[in-house]
Amino acid sequence: MPYCVIAVRRENLIEDTLDTLSEPRMNFRKELKVKFVGEEGVDSGGVKKEFFQLIVRQIFDPAYSMFNYNEEVRTYWFNPDSLEAPIKFELVGFILGLALYNSVILDVHFPRVVYKKLLELKPEFSDLADFSPSIAQSLDFILKYKEPDLEDILTCTFTVDTDTYGRKDSVELVPGGSSIFVSQSNKHEYVQKYLEWLFDKSVSRSFEAFKKGFSKLYGGELKSNCDPEEFQLLVCGSPVLDFHELERTAKYEGGYTRNSEPIVNFWSIIHELDLEHKKKFLFFSTGSDRAPIGGLANMPFSILKNGLDGNQLPSAHTCFNYLLLPPYKSREKMKEKLHIAINNSEGFGLS
Repeated sequence: MPYCVIAVRRENLIEDTLDTLSEPRMNFRKELKVKFVGEEGVDSGGVKKEFFQLIVRQIFDPAYSMFNYNEEVRTYWFNPDSLEAPIKFELVGFILGLALYNSVILDVHFPRVVYKKLLELKPEFSDLADFSPSIAQSLDFILKYKEPDLEDILTCTFTVDTDTYGRKDSVELVPGGSSIFVSQSNKHEYVQKYLEWLFDKSVSRSFEAFKKGFSKLYGGELKSNCDPEEFQLLVCGSPVLDFHELERTAKYEGGYTRNSEPIVNFWSIIHELDLEHKKKFLFFSTGSDRAPIGGLANMPFSILKNGLDGNQLPSAHTCFNYLLLPPYKSREKMKEKLHIAINNSEGFGLS
């Protein structure tokens, strides 16, 4: 069989995918085809993309408590106190590798240090910049402070305070750390031990399972082929969005052409949006707010004429990158409807 075909139930998506992961006869180094049990249709790429969208959404659902969301930088990090079994984190790593192998961009938001660790590169102080600027600022103050009274100012020991579902505790960074105060003579060691705890020791159980899942498809071949920045782009796309590229390569169906008045109005509205709303529109239409490698010109995108001029909102088949756009007769009305749609809907106009 030239394809790797998996069958999953929508209502048991994670459990069925876990069962598939443990199936020794499955060859995941073939092009993936997905079938939702009880549904008709052949996967021409759209069903596969929907599968990844749905399972990523479930994995990062706060109800699972597998990852903590950092509002400061809008990224997810492994929850050190997660009660989920390691196999669940293995599934996340497997999904990451499977999507990469099948050239599907994921709407995942990890800090760059995750990709660095997968490439078996040691985290450094500079990795704090996009992980937690506030922690980076605090530790940077300690490193740059030159006065001899550092110990008196900080009154800080070689410990980390934790809060596990309301139970407060203190973890020693070194043996006897609760009795060792941070001073000018040991501050560099303190920062190093803190980074080791933050990036490695506190999440070793979940990260090692995550890495094991990813390694089912990718062993060491990535280490010699890309750096962490390139790796991150391959997984979740580029944040650089050139909508003129998207306009240049867009396709039109249902009676629209690039010269149709609604299409001319549409692109003029899109181009005047600020970056945040452009990202919202892209997510609304495609399920991701990032561009593939090579930019938006490399992303298939089609606009279909849908319905009549009325109160109907634009909708989208995100698994196919199809925007369903009614032929609004005025630019003002189209602008109003587009703003409502992208600000109040996730874009799943799926039939």
